[in-house]
Amino acid sequence: MRNLILMKPKKIMIFCFATFVMLNISVLHAQQVTLYDSFGEPRVYIDYDEDAAVFMWDGTPVAYVKKIRQHEGFFSFDGEFLGWYEGGIVYDRNGFVVGAQQGATDLLLRTKTERRKGIQKRIPTRRMAPYFTGTKPVWKRRWSNTSLTELLYFGGK
Repeated sequence: MRNLILMKPKKIMIFCFATFVMLNISVLHAQQVTLYDSFGEPRVYIDYDEDAAVFMWDGTPVAYVKKIRQHEGFFSFDGEFLGWYEGGIVYDRNGFVVGAQQGATDLLLRTKTERRKGIQKRIPTRRMAPYFTGTKPVWKRRWSNTSLTELLYFGGK
């Protein structure tokens, strides 16, 4: 604190500005949630600043998260229901785990370091999501045979 008092006014302003910028950068990053696959690789992220759009790591938009009644789900931009999202875990339509946030499940033993994300590409127009997504299955504590990437690109078909 004493060092801050001894600084000249111009240096104090620069210090305050730098602190402000650093705090804002961390707040901006907090609006993105990384999802890892069964190998602990960061594959996609949800960008809540972009209306919960889901992007592949290279910046390609592939889906979005939307709350339908009391549950959240993943939907393609064509409006197809892809899977469930609960407690930081992505489940396929059969209730198997396809992806998760770090620390959301003990199935994700080790996560790898996040590399630099690609520039986000333009988000397509969203078609109307269905109101009824089917009966929510019982969650299973096993990884799906469908990968997170397959689920988001192809709907797990």
